[in-house]
Amino acid sequence: MLSTTPSFLDEEMAFLEEWTNSSRLLFYSVIFISMLSLPILILSIFYIRCSPKQNAHFLPYLCSILLANFVLLATLFISVIAKNTDMVYEDTIPGFLVCKLTAFLVNSSSCFIHWSWVAMFAERCFYIYSPLRFRVHTRYRTKIVIFGILVFSMCIQFWIPIFITEKRLNGQLDNIYCGEDPSYSGQTQLIMVIECFFTFFLPLLLTIIADISVLTWKSSWGITWNLVSRDEIRGKTSEHMKIVSVNSVKNSKKRRSNAIRRCLISATITLFLNLPNYSLQLLDEFFNFGDSSSIEVRRVFLRIDAFVYILYLMQFPITPIHIFTLSRASTRRASRQFSAPNVLRIN
Repeated sequence: MLSTTPSFLDEEMAFLEEWTNSSRLLFYSVIFISMLSLPILILSIFYIRCSPKQNAHFLPYLCSILLANFVLLATLFISVIAKNTDMVYEDTIPGFLVCKLTAFLVNSSSCFIHWSWVAMFAERCFYIYSPLRFRVHTRYRTKIVIFGILVFSMCIQFWIPIFITEKRLNGQLDNIYCGEDPSYSGQTQLIMVIECFFTFFLPLLLTIIADISVLTWKSSWGITWNLVSRDEIRGKTSEHMKIVSVNSVKNSKKRRSNAIRRCLISATITLFLNLPNYSLQLLDEFFNFGDSSSIEVRRVFLRIDAFVYILYLMQFPITPIHIFTLSRASTRRASRQFSAPNVLRIN
């Protein structure tokens, strides 16, 4: 009686064919999303740069995030184009050099994006919840923070040019991909855990804590405002008082709540689109799903990896949309409503 179970060689050939199809799917996904998102990112950058700057203290962060997204996606786009047009792995550009440079630019840009969201949110918290203390704003200070994030993002990725190189599937001449150098396999686990924690998981944790805080805090911390009538201050000193309207205070509180939620929604969406990809790569580093002796395990990992990578790519068309809503809301002047004046006492 003949066995209906396919031979090991047939299973390897089937896996190789599925790997090729998955690579082709990811190739066209990168091409399509790049051609769609790169022009949008460029237009968004010009829009941010040309927007009115009144009271838009976090526009430099939004512009920096857009630039980092452009660098990240352009790097992916150029790398897949170069690889599939015989520019790489031939005599033109060494494949190992492309792997090192691509991984460094992609990881550094991702780290910069994640921490820029956190820094922008922190500055926005101070500006919204303590506006009088944070009223004096200098663009020089913001640029220093952004430059510090950039230096930190590049320094934390110093290990990539050493440990990343080109690899070939089952020793074949074709089917080349980027991965860790086998000669350094024993040293990469701890480095990757530390890098993933500071690059992604720590910013994600801070964003989640901020989400919970904003949604649960009922009153803003910092300076308290009390409304008193004009009759109460006759004959008293008014050096710590300001005339405002009741509607103005209500609208101010509403704008604070809406602004902080819009900022957090954008940061949360960006981070959670990256979460499956980072988590899968970290698990693969410890359990080695991609090089498992079981073909079925490798096949399942291949499918999940393709899915989470496409999910990761979706951040590029989504991010400019959220940044557009943030910048538009920040630069749009609120309509002024007039009512009987009260006095705002600052305690």
